[in-house]
Amino acid sequence: MYQLSGNEFKNLVKREFTTDIMTTDSSVTLPDVFSCQTKSLRTTDFDLLNFYGTFNEDTRVNHFQDNTHVSLHFQLAGSSGAFISGMPKDQSMRQGQFNVLNCINPTSSFIFPKQQQYEYMCIGLKTSFFNEVLHECGTPYQELIARGEDMKSFAVFDSPMHTNAFQLSALRLLQNPPIANNLKENYLKSKVKELILLCMNAYSTNSNQPVKSLNNVDIDKLKAVKNYLSINYLSALTLEGISREFLLNEFKLKKGFKQIFGLTVFSYIHELRMLHADSLIRDAKLNIGEIAAILGYTSDSSFIRAFKLFYGQSPGKRIASQIK
Repeated sequence: MYQLSGNEFKNLVKREFTTDIMTTDSSVTLPDVFSCQTKSLRTTDFDLLNFYGTFNEDTRVNHFQDNTHVSLHFQLAGSSGAFISGMPKDQSMRQGQFNVLNCINPTSSFIFPKQQQYEYMCIGLKTSFFNEVLHECGTPYQELIARGEDMKSFAVFDSPMHTNAFQLSALRLLQNPPIANNLKENYLKSKVKELILLCMNAYSTNSNQPVKSLNNVDIDKLKAVKNYLSINYLSALTLEGISREFLLNEFKLKKGFKQIFGLTVFSYIHELRMLHADSLIRDAKLNIGEIAAILGYTSDSSFIRAFKLFYGQSPGKRIASQIK
């Protein structure tokens, strides 16, 4: 495993808050080991970091020191591990997951497995800005504010959550804001606030919360269903078959799954398939027809239509935006 110090990594992912809106691009290449690029945008209350990389060897970054912040971390492609001071366990992430981390002057070590396409987007928030949004959300979120005031690092979710289409849409608009420059900072602030609210919605429906009309056995079965779907989402699946496999009646499967995870069984399957489609498009080894067939679509046009509804752009435009 190739190893480098946090200071060597600092210029690539430096986090800071600035009085005026500021953008920077950085890149670092070590031949035969890795190639990384970042796009950063910094403001008074938050900074946006988009990190892209190719890792030809397993790579570890040791003792990376950062400032106190709240981090909305979205893993868009690939996987990574993070050992953050004050956190009880490794904060590993894989494609299609997110978490919210409260980091107090953290010292971290990151692990990037060998992979050809890695991308994450991190929205670093000033604690005061994050708490201001939580105060507006009312009593259920005061516990998070209190935990932050204890000046201890913690993850809002014990395990990473599944990123949904609404969050992906907001992230795309943060990457490419369709707004005049003189309106950009206020627009970006509104989208960042929207992402906070979408994450807090996942917190309010998190499976760790008590669920009415479902007992612990039902909840465990539904969690097992979710794990099963995350592996077998390309298979031909029916509610009847899933119910039979996990000894759940269809009503509990349909209603309980949405109650716990915030989306229907087939919405979850669809999102996993679209994330896989995006990964295949990034890989650029298959044509649209082959990708459509892998995902189970009977025609290219139906796949293209579904992809555009999910990502807000056609597969062709998606490829073009990534090349830029």
